Amino acid sequence: MGTPISSAPPYGGPAYRARQAPAGEQQLVAHLGTTLGALFPHTFLVAYYVALKTNPLVVLTGLEGAGKAALASGFAAALVGSESGQFVTIGSDSWTRRGSQSHYYRDIHARFGASQFIETLHEAASPENTGKLYMILLKGLSVEELDLYANRLLQVGPDGERRLALPGRSADEQPILPPNCFITASLHLPQADQPLLQEVLRHTGQITFSPSLQAGTTLPSLPPPPVGLQRVMLAAVGHDVAAPRERLDAILGRRGRRDLGPSPEVARQLLATGVALRSELREHILAYVANSFDQEGRGLFVPTDPRRNAQIAFDAQVVQRLLWRNTTRRRSFQQRRTPLLVESV
Repeated sequence: MGTPISSAPPYGGPAYRARQAPAGEQQLVAHLGTTLGALFPHTFLVAYYVALKTNPLVVLTGLEGAGKAALASGFAAALVGSESGQFVTIGSDSWTRRGSQSHYYRDIHARFGASQFIETLHEAASPENTGKLYMILLKGLSVEELDLYANRLLQVGPDGERRLALPGRSADEQPILPPNCFITASLHLPQADQPLLQEVLRHTGQITFSPSLQAGTTLPSLPPPPVGLQRVMLAAVGHDVAAPRERLDAILGRRGRRDLGPSPEVARQLLATGVALRSELREHILAYVANSFDQEGRGLFVPTDPRRNAQIAFDAQVVQRLLWRNTTRRRSFQQRRTPLLVESV
């Protein structure tokens, strides 16, 4: 039940034919840069990929028209192709809120969207599809709609696993979210400032589109992706929250991992905004940092400098999870930290 990915101007890159992709994440992110680099900064594409590696549910926030849906759609087209049926878009119910029967139509829309969502998860879980990526875009949702998908249809278990909440089954009988399924939700500002969002975002990955981000919103017609990229991503996925310390110790050394923290500039912003970096959040950030390295220990942001790569990943998460969402000082923060959002995220 895939939603066709829109096409516009023809792809201007080299001619492609069906071929085996070189195995490795460096080649995967290079492919993303080649196919989508005209629309998004390379580091932004890497940040989104690392976010999906770390958490199967990533929320994109920003102004309407900022390129959120284009990022998710383009990423899917680059890895699974635009005609594979492995990319599904589920839209918002905003159209139902006009007229006297809005409640009736909203209920129908919610049932249809939930059915499409569950059907896609079941398809991804089929044994014959375990080697395929399935990607779902929840497009332009309200915070309440995101809560339906993130906290009611899906629930986070005590060990951090996500389970599909089906009626009539106990918690341990609920099916686990297929490891080959990745969900992206887009939220338009300013509604993303609602207090409910803080609770909804607790167990999600997060990327905010800065107003200064020069991103494209119309996708070119992309060639079929090289064979093998889907398996590269599936082999690299790391949602285990217990593993990051060991991986970072192996790459940076134990002392390097312990010394990892906000850069001086970001630390000054934390102090100025009165925001504390709590230990629980630090663990989530370390998981992201660990996933910013490939399986050979090379950085995905900066392949040749592990410490620089780790610093970029750490600062990016601090900005996304703390500073950029500090609404009381957003205006001054935007003026001072916009380069980090564009350059390091």
